[in-house]
Amino acid sequence: MRVLNYIILLFCCLFFPITAIGADITENLSISGTATTVYQWLKMSKGYMDEEKTKKREDRGSAVIDFNVSFRPIENGEFFTRWSFAKGSGFKSEGSQYPFSLSPNADDLFVDLKNINNHPRDHLLELWYSHKFELMKDTTLKLTAGVIDAGAFIDDNKYAGDEIAQFMNEVFVHSPLANLPSYDLGLAGELEIGDFHLRAVGIRSKNDDDRRYNWIGGQIGYRIDTPLGEGNYRLYGYVTNKRFFDWDEEGQKALKGIGVSFDQELIKESVGAFFRWAVQDTKARDAYFKSMYSIGVNLSGGIWGRKDDEVAVGYAYLRAPHNNENIRSSQVIEGYVKFKLFSYKSISSDISFDYQHVREKAREEGTKSANIYGVRFNVHF
Repeated sequence: MRVLNYIILLFCCLFFPITAIGADITENLSISGTATTVYQWLKMSKGYMDEEKTKKREDRGSAVIDFNVSFRPIENGEFFTRWSFAKGSGFKSEGSQYPFSLSPNADDLFVDLKNINNHPRDHLLELWYSHKFELMKDTTLKLTAGVIDAGAFIDDNKYAGDEIAQFMNEVFVHSPLANLPSYDLGLAGELEIGDFHLRAVGIRSKNDDDRRYNWIGGQIGYRIDTPLGEGNYRLYGYVTNKRFFDWDEEGQKALKGIGVSFDQELIKESVGAFFRWAVQDTKARDAYFKSMYSIGVNLSGGIWGRKDDEVAVGYAYLRAPHNNENIRSSQVIEGYVKFKLFSYKSISSDISFDYQHVREKAREEGTKSANIYGVRFNVHF
């Protein structure tokens, strides 16, 4: 019955408003978005989900509609806003007994869209203006200011960076150790010199303790064309001010860390691979993990004559600091296959079948592991 409710909601939201608005209103104004329905089934293979040690299965779903509005009043200037509306919170919901630290669905769900970052603001994710300056040949500077998402500038990855179209588990969307703030006031600068880029981002946000803090991050990247295909190599670092409690909740600490994010074609337009690595200072309680790496491979459907299909597999390993009394380490294996269903004018659709195996070692309760099966249906407009 739950599954039927989410399917009905999706179709009601989709086929009335979307077909009416289209994608391009004028030459300078466009509207786009995605409607996403996800349903996931979890079965514990080791350990239990609740304190009574009786629950071993659970299923949850969600339906989300994202609306993007872009207005370009001048050639190099853009106003942009993104809004999101959701039904259900999946395994993030209050009643869920999901026992692992990493969410199996990284999309912004109902619980994420209320009082965003502890502000009295719902649904509005981004609202910014950007302007690009042509400095000289092959050199541009782009400045963006407003309500922004740090993940749009830092730790990006071609094969593992989109929770709607690629991997679903949050560890494969961005490194959890980057502590990227999203949907708050900030300023970003992007300098591109040929195949090099330099990015700097500053955001003022609120943490889980309802304390305001400043996050500053920078990234240097290089795009290279090789006989195998295109590759992108990025190095980033970040730091906050001392607004986070230490593990004893007595002192104030800062978050800081570094990481890399690589993606490389292995067979041009057919096979690609990605790699992430990150470490962070663990004096603050919010530094839940001290190190991580992830690796994976992506296959384009062009190999079997359907270029819009996709298959990918990834593995991630995260180690917790000794201060963390809950867990020692976490491992995630995820694989998905995505099939394009149809395309009509500005509307297209795809369906993904997803599998995740999550294994987490606790310091006192031993090891828990589970298999998570999911299906995701997208309509892009």
